Amino acid sequence: MLRKLLITGFAFLAAIPAFAHTTKFDAGQAATAQPKPVALRLMSDEQFATFLERLDSELHRSELQLKKMDVKSVSLDLQEKQELGRSYGRCLQSLESTREEIQKLLQKQTLKLDLFLLIDLNELARDLDALDEGLMSPMAVSGTSGAQKSMSYARQVLGIDGALATDISTFQHHFIAFTGIVDATLEQPEPVGSQPQSQK
Repeated sequence: MLRKLLITGFAFLAAIPAFAHTTKFDAGQAATAQPKPVALRLMSDEQFATFLERLDSELHRSELQLKKMDVKSVSLDLQEKQELGRSYGRCLQSLESTREEIQKLLQKQTLKLDLFLLIDLNELARDLDALDEGLMSPMAVSGTSGAQKSMSYARQVLGIDGALATDISTFQHHFIAFTGIVDATLEQPEPVGSQPQSQK
């Protein structure tokens, strides 16, 4: 059952991009670009705990940074103000959910909790991307001061999003390596001596 959940969850994550804005290359670049091999590395328990603590600390700083923003003040348009407010609220909720999953993983690492954290991290990345897009929208600007504030907020959100992208990549590599080890363990045949008494 856990294996099916894992495969379904991983297929879901692979199908949905973490970031809506992707860099586009021209045909000349695509032809000359060589695919880089992905180095999967399973972190030790100590490394994983250190990674989670650092990630939680970064997300806490990001949360404080976001809470200082008054995103509704950058626009005079009521509809745009409400949309920015909803997008901003989703970001704060995603940050909170992600930090809760980190705390659970710090207690015990399981594939299920790893998957939940990976889903939360990708959701947070999408929410940050949507907020950044809303702040960059011409509809979100009210005058010169509103434009300056909007651009300042957008740069801050983009900085948070960029730092998160690196952490997501590191965690994805760990997660894939971890699933490979668990999968290999599950496929190992049972020892002959472990047969039930009734078969002896």
